[in-house]
Amino acid sequence: MAEPRKRRGTGRVTLADVAKLAGVGSMTVSRALRTPDQVSDKLRDKIQQVVDELGYIPNKAAGALASGQSYSIAVILPSLAEKACTSFIPSFQQVLNQAGYQLVLGYSNYSMEQEEDLLSTLLASSPAAVVLFGSERSVKSKNILENAKLPVLEVAELNPLAIDMNIGVDHYEAGKAMTRHLIGQGYKNIGFVGAHGEQAILRKQLRGWQAGMIEGYLTPDHFLTTHESPSINLGCEGVAKLLLRQQDLDALICSHEEIAMGALFECQRRVLPVPKGLAVACLDGSQFSEQCYPRLTAIHIDYPKMGEEAARKLLNTLDDNNESNIKQLNIGFTLQERASS
Repeated sequence: MAEPRKRRGTGRVTLADVAKLAGVGSMTVSRALRTPDQVSDKLRDKIQQVVDELGYIPNKAAGALASGQSYSIAVILPSLAEKACTSFIPSFQQVLNQAGYQLVLGYSNYSMEQEEDLLSTLLASSPAAVVLFGSERSVKSKNILENAKLPVLEVAELNPLAIDMNIGVDHYEAGKAMTRHLIGQGYKNIGFVGAHGEQAILRKQLRGWQAGMIEGYLTPDHFLTTHESPSINLGCEGVAKLLLRQQDLDALICSHEEIAMGALFECQRRVLPVPKGLAVACLDGSQFSEQCYPRLTAIHIDYPKMGEEAARKLLNTLDDNNESNIKQLNIGFTLQERASS
């Protein structure tokens, strides 16, 4: 009946293969796939049946080059586990999918060199736009992006020096707001424990804590940071090391929720009451902050909302909408006070 499906190693199914089996010309197949309203229902159904039978996948990159229009968005993720990435992507993808766009993902593991390689690879497929997390780019990456002449959206961190568009949070203000809150609660010896995540974000959180301490006429001496990923172990280690340096430490701000939970576990192990013995807070809370014991005071960032807003901003730019003239958007944050402080 039908010709057998091409076997592995004989090359991908082509438009010509579909046309041959359907008994029509290649241009007719192309028209049926790209502008189906220009083909009769009967012929369109016949061609679609052959497409499904052969497993034909249109060459989107070639189509983008021919038409000057692409429906793929290149996204480079620095982490496959951190909240900023895992909470942002679903809502971002949903809005773009509804507009006919698909995401092509790359994973850099916070490596600038890996990001350079990924950009070179992903841009070869002619995406409609590029989405990057954080603000730290190598000179080579910046040159690649500027020469590509594509919309570039940097997310998660508010960055006045963004390459093109930017949507994110002022992490300096988040760190400062949490420090002010704890000082307002009467805490005097407030420490800080942070993990790299996005290194620029950690630096801003740390500076915010320092500024809040100085503003309150307190000394920002007691902190522990690492280039490693955030973890429960780091929270345990942070409490142990900072209490060794400063026995009257009375509060601790953690850059990540995992670190704060580790701090709570270490306090429980030491039979150190929270918050009377040591108050604990974090700068990236989620639903887990509401469920742990005691409930964790935290900065909450609405990453799903950030994903939706980022997708709309990108679509406005791709559609030449006037709203795209707004290059930067501060998504803001909320400080949720709970039992741990």
